[in-house]
Amino acid sequence: MNLLKNIFDWSAFWGELNEAGIDAVFYFFFAAIASLLFFIRLGWALFGGGDADVDMDVDFDAVDADFDADGSFNVLSIQSLLAFFMGAGWMGLIARFDWGLSRIATGFAAVIFGAILMSFSVWLMMMVRRLEKTNPYDLKTAVGHTGRVYMTIPEKGQGAGQVEVSVSGRRKVMPAVSTGQTIASYTNVKVIDVRDDETLIVQTLED
Repeated sequence: MNLLKNIFDWSAFWGELNEAGIDAVFYFFFAAIASLLFFIRLGWALFGGGDADVDMDVDFDAVDADFDADGSFNVLSIQSLLAFFMGAGWMGLIARFDWGLSRIATGFAAVIFGAILMSFSVWLMMMVRRLEKTNPYDLKTAVGHTGRVYMTIPEKGQGAGQVEVSVSGRRKVMPAVSTGQTIASYTNVKVIDVRDDETLIVQTLED
């Protein structure tokens, strides 16, 4: 019985899933949901343009969800977990129906293939991060651009916050200081200069 040949015949497909047992249903939902989320997230990271750069920088600098402090990809990131469940789900369906394996053997095959796919995802995102690091940018290109405050910027001389702004055609989150009063998060600001320590000097649009 080849389950995947009936994937476009929903009634037959669902009937075979129910006949096979609850484990087959779980494999299907793991495969379908994880695949959808995985490719949405991967496509956004690779082709999403500015917002993707912001997301990756926020993960790296603020919550460190996807990358360790040294820039290496975290094995337990959301992307790698989605890859694991996607691989485990599809392999579970194939092993259960196309190869006719037992539930225990199917479980082993699903876990092994999921781990392989997770490892590939880790490697792929490490390559993406490495490529980003080798892509130079010039902070001077941010001067004159309008950005949005990501982390509150204290008043002049009281410390630095963070601002999201276009740098060499990419959206990045950079440290920033104010020329005057405290600037709250989500306020639109204008970059007027760049310090030697790569900190942006900004002011509100009203100034």
